[in-house]
Amino acid sequence: MNPLVTEQPLILLVDDVPANLHVLATSLRNQYRIKTAINGQMALDLANREEKPHLILLDVMMPDMSGIEVLRRLREQAGTRDIPVIFVTADMSEQNQLDGLELGADDYLTKPVVTTILLARVRNLIERKQTEANLRLAAHVFEHSGEGILITDQENRIVDVNPAFTRMTGYSLEEVQGKNPDLLASGRTSPEVFQQMWKAVNEHGMWQGEVWNRNKDGGVVPLMMTVSVVRRDDGVISYYIGSYVDLSQQKATEEHIRFVAHHDALTGLPNRLHLQAALPQSILAARREKTELSVMFIDLDRFKQINDTLGHSIGDALLIEVAQRLTAVVRESDFVARLGGDEFIVVLRFSPGQAEQYSRQVADKILTSISPPYRISGHSLDTTPSIGIALFPQDGEDMDSLMKCADIAMYEAKEAGRGRYCFYSADALSEQLLRG
Repeated sequence: MNPLVTEQPLILLVDDVPANLHVLATSLRNQYRIKTAINGQMALDLANREEKPHLILLDVMMPDMSGIEVLRRLREQAGTRDIPVIFVTADMSEQNQLDGLELGADDYLTKPVVTTILLARVRNLIERKQTEANLRLAAHVFEHSGEGILITDQENRIVDVNPAFTRMTGYSLEEVQGKNPDLLASGRTSPEVFQQMWKAVNEHGMWQGEVWNRNKDGGVVPLMMTVSVVRRDDGVISYYIGSYVDLSQQKATEEHIRFVAHHDALTGLPNRLHLQAALPQSILAARREKTELSVMFIDLDRFKQINDTLGHSIGDALLIEVAQRLTAVVRESDFVARLGGDEFIVVLRFSPGQAEQYSRQVADKILTSISPPYRISGHSLDTTPSIGIALFPQDGEDMDSLMKCADIAMYEAKEAGRGRYCFYSADALSEQLLRG
């Protein structure tokens, strides 16, 4: 039987006397759909069809197969054992009633049937069975849901949690019962979020949003939380229901996608896209805090020759090792990116008046680190860095101007013999313009 009634309930009337069927059908047909059977076997056949009746009114005293036998067979079959049955009989002997009740009859009506009593008994039984079915469904959802579910009372004390909640948080019902859900607070969710939550719940009865909760083991996890309310007939909230979906995997996937989009697949360094976001932020911070920046444009000498002669796999291995050497000589707070090909960018931050002095020191370290030979797949490879340096705010006050100045200075380093560094100067720009 479908636990969710979405149309008029179907009632099966069983009696071997057509006149009795007519009386019952006439009383019920305005509120219910009706099917009739004139013997026990016909009743069993109708009860076993795809659409099960919501209730059977079953005559006890029938030839060939009594109502008691029909009920016994209904209760033996999985598909019909839960159909509620009301016996209709003129025999109200104690033994007759006992036999029916032992088999699971839900109620008795005596002949002749009084219409008002019939309608009341039928309505009450169908509503009770519907309520029981809804409760079973709710209990099944509660027990087997993949979402963690927590129920609190009017005072926001936990009264129940489901198995998924225990799996997600590590807390059993016994550990949290009677406590405030604040025990899950991690401190990462802003107070404003909870203020908005309570406002929405009390005004609209529902809220949904992201929170960070702390599990029993101390781990902090991102969750999508939905809070709804259960109200009494007078509208007063009696229970709060919170359901949780773990967003850890989703967040990890999103973070991985962001990382892939903003990092070079070969070296793992930030890529051009990342640089375009990070360098303007560094400029804003330096302007606000009155500090200085150094932007180094690094190009590997003779890389194209190595790549074309020995192949891309050797070239890629060389780039990976260059990236490792480069990151090893700068501070963790410094920014290193690969633009593509054999071009790298380093962004350094200094106190006022220190940019040029410390940029020279870092550039010397980079030259010393990158210039020694590389042993890759049996080859000894030599490459040196040509480094162009532009300073903020002296050489430019935005990303484009600083990158352009550092690029010009890098070509000056190559012109000067490679394997060296040059600071940007206006003279270098003039010479580049003259060269066309």
